Amino acid sequence: MQCPFCKEEIQDGATKCKHCNSAIGGAVGSAAGQPATTDQSDFGARLTLALAMWKENLGDLAVMTLVLMLVIWIPIANIGFIAGYTRSVFKVARGQGKASVGDIFNTWDCFVNLLIYLILLVVASMILNFVPILGFLVSMALSFAAMPGIYAIIDTGKNPVDAFKWSLATIQSDFINWLLAYIVGYVITMIGFILLIIGIVLTMPLGSLIMIQQYERAKPTNPA
Repeated sequence: MQCPFCKEEIQDGATKCKHCNSAIGGAVGSAAGQPATTDQSDFGARLTLALAMWKENLGDLAVMTLVLMLVIWIPIANIGFIAGYTRSVFKVARGQGKASVGDIFNTWDCFVNLLIYLILLVVASMILNFVPILGFLVSMALSFAAMPGIYAIIDTGKNPVDAFKWSLATIQSDFINWLLAYIVGYVITMIGFILLIIGIVLTMPLGSLIMIQQYERAKPTNPA
């Protein structure tokens, strides 16, 4: 059988991958597309795997990230560009090929669903921010809870409602690992922004790979 995370061949019935140390037995999703139940002790293994993929593909990822930084200022269209970038990182994470600049401009099939999803999140956050202190905290919690849904839309084309439902469910089922992936990925990416362009092209791909490794552990079992 093949490890669902690093794609290496492992023994049939194995409960843990000998290559990336991911727990195999616990990653079983429901037939209704609910998130997988995962082992909350293997975030370190996924971080190690993300680092290995980042090092192996750093050149291509850095070039693609640099091009993204040059076009991301274009309003509305930048949502499609980010989706294309994310899907290209998915390709790298799944061993399906190299990151390509052309991927950034080639992912418009999920654009409408992603645009609606993000607009709803922005509107909800704006409303919540009218409530002093508590509103800001709830807005931050909402952004975190909705974040996996963004990956689900880009990866499977889920509609906004189903994406949000799945996002809440997967956060609830694997809260610690999602929180770790969110914090580590965010901090690494922010370090790049502090270091300006050179830093961004190096750290943004790694932050994305960390988040995608977590998504791969809990991704929906059936598309929209």
